[in-house]
Amino acid sequence: MQQTVEAAKAGDQNLVGRWQALQETQPHLRIRAAAEQLGVSEMELVRLRGGEALVPLEGRFPEILKALEQVGPVMVLARNNEVVHEVTGAFRDFTSGKSGLMGLAVGDIDIRVFFKHWAWGYRVREQVRSGLRESLQFFDGYGAAIHKIYRVAETDDVAWDQLVERFAASQLAPFKPCGKRPDPVRVAAGSVDIKELRDGWQELKDVHHFNALLKRAGTDRLTALELLRGEWATELQRTDGGVLDTLLALLRDNQCPGMFFVGNPGIVQIYTGQVSNLRRTGPWMNVLDPGFNLHANTELVKRWWLVRRPSSDGIITSVEAFNARGELVLTVFGERKPGLPESEFWREQVATLEALS
Repeated sequence: MQQTVEAAKAGDQNLVGRWQALQETQPHLRIRAAAEQLGVSEMELVRLRGGEALVPLEGRFPEILKALEQVGPVMVLARNNEVVHEVTGAFRDFTSGKSGLMGLAVGDIDIRVFFKHWAWGYRVREQVRSGLRESLQFFDGYGAAIHKIYRVAETDDVAWDQLVERFAASQLAPFKPCGKRPDPVRVAAGSVDIKELRDGWQELKDVHHFNALLKRAGTDRLTALELLRGEWATELQRTDGGVLDTLLALLRDNQCPGMFFVGNPGIVQIYTGQVSNLRRTGPWMNVLDPGFNLHANTELVKRWWLVRRPSSDGIITSVEAFNARGELVLTVFGERKPGLPESEFWREQVATLEALS
């Protein structure tokens, strides 16, 4: 870890020492896990880097993502505490609304961005087992990581360096830790407008209208599934293995493409395609394919649901994973284009999954 005098003055000297001691005892510990052990945010550890290891970026986040179209292939990483989603590809046609609060890219890199949660950005260089690694890293106001974009061998080096120079901030702005992001609020079932929920669900024409329905009915997503259990939602229970292991094996063995959504409050990242190389490592179930990696700590996923929603194209089926706080951490759909009905092939896989649960 590089540490300049300037960075040391700006940082917490006690934290510097504690992190160095932790690295000596656990040299392969990832920074997110280190931050959790040390009781700080991940960004606080990132900011301890000095010199060329850290370049703060201006908060022009939509412009930065648009400029990434010029650098060619990169690896983008979005995650929550339970699931990590990594895609390698090039940015294409990134757009953001007039308000600058939302943005999206479609293609190899398929993301939906909610910029109101983006507060900080940095260009980070770090020594890892494979050598020097460079990335753009973005964090929310609590110092929690939202999105990371890694330089890869095929990245246009000149364009990347020009982007960093263009958006580099003149100085490292102070950051005052403000605790952790608050847990989501679960709604009491008795306070939900069940008629609005049931009628609105039956009348859905587009899955993108689902969140508006939840708001009208005064409920969170998980409570809605509990209330409509048996009608539109089935909780999946397994005693002989993991729901995700079984689903991924079905998709692999039958060569059925899926759509994998993973996110946090600041971003949703999507991969569409088949999976092939599956590996279970302790609590982690992994997809290790060229261009797509998925890592899910299934011990931290507490509930799995099979959900069916109407649309103008027919019923849309998804498999949804929730953590102990009731947060949605992973959603899997069958591959589908707007305007087309859901694949019967996908429905066969989820019917098998449901029968095994």
